[in-house]
Amino acid sequence: MLDVSVKVSQGSFQLAIEQQFSDTGVTAIFGPSGCGKSTLLKTIAGVLNKAKGHVTWRGQHWLNDSKTLKPEHRRLALVFQKAHLFETQTVRQNLLYGFPKNRKAAISEQDVVAMLSLQDLLDRMPSQLSGGQQQRVALGRALLSQPELLLLDEPMNGLDNKAKCDIMRYLKQIQQRFNLPIIVVTHHVDEVVQLADHVVLMEQGKVVSSGTLQEQVAQLSGHSEGPLSVLDVSESFADASPAQAMSTWMLGDQTLTLPQVGETIESTRRLLVWARDVSIAIHFIKSTSLTNQVKAQVQGFESAEHSAEVIVLLEVAGQKLRALITKASAERLDLQPGQWVYASFKAAAMH
Repeated sequence: MLDVSVKVSQGSFQLAIEQQFSDTGVTAIFGPSGCGKSTLLKTIAGVLNKAKGHVTWRGQHWLNDSKTLKPEHRRLALVFQKAHLFETQTVRQNLLYGFPKNRKAAISEQDVVAMLSLQDLLDRMPSQLSGGQQQRVALGRALLSQPELLLLDEPMNGLDNKAKCDIMRYLKQIQQRFNLPIIVVTHHVDEVVQLADHVVLMEQGKVVSSGTLQEQVAQLSGHSEGPLSVLDVSESFADASPAQAMSTWMLGDQTLTLPQVGETIESTRRLLVWARDVSIAIHFIKSTSLTNQVKAQVQGFESAEHSAEVIVLLEVAGQKLRALITKASAERLDLQPGQWVYASFKAAAMH
């Protein structure tokens, strides 16, 4: 476990954190720009000298009243938004910069090169790489330093959508393959949904909420573009449509058609569904541009931000799905708890 109890003063900004972070899976620190996410991450890493309090990692004191352990002795790796590669060194030389020469390495160069698809880049210089490729090299260099904890500060900011999807896929593989705890800072809710097992929500220098991803869905809704749902789907072996860049997935025993992302199709996928993109019908609609229709049961209702709207809570395959519709529509459909309906949404609306 990572135990953090710190205060940091930077001009008029005050960071005051009392938080325990899991030492398993991926933890996302989420919040608006300027709320102190990066300051917290740098404090954990030891690259910020203004912190007062304590930071303890698995019983080892990194910061307390009597000492501050230097960053290089903390057995962690920190990757920033900018890759910070050595411009005069090749990709291979960059990768091996922090590789330990005097002790056995749990993570090998071969493992990292294969996992991050770096085989064709090893002899290139950083200036010859795209932004996504540079970030993959930065991740590889971090892994080869043999960290016990990986810290990521907005690592996908500024990348195009394909590169961003690829990096998220690599991060999930890294965590699972090496059982490496990861803490990632982001202000993008889609990154939280795709990556996080645990969420720490920050505002104005403080933690305002924390828990598992599913526990924090309502809080994420209140700090994003509106109410949302998170659905876990599994790979379907039904025919996909590669020519249309579409693939089929299973939500329980129901089929979804979704856009393909990244270079490969994973066996499981987590979906972000905005409530505003979900519509409700009493009967299955045969002719519609909405690609996906799933049978769902009404569980109840939540208040919406606009007084003319209501959030309908649905359950499908044991998972919660929210739909934002007008109160007039809810009354016209005579929606009642326990009622079976069809929830529809476009494939393009799934993230």
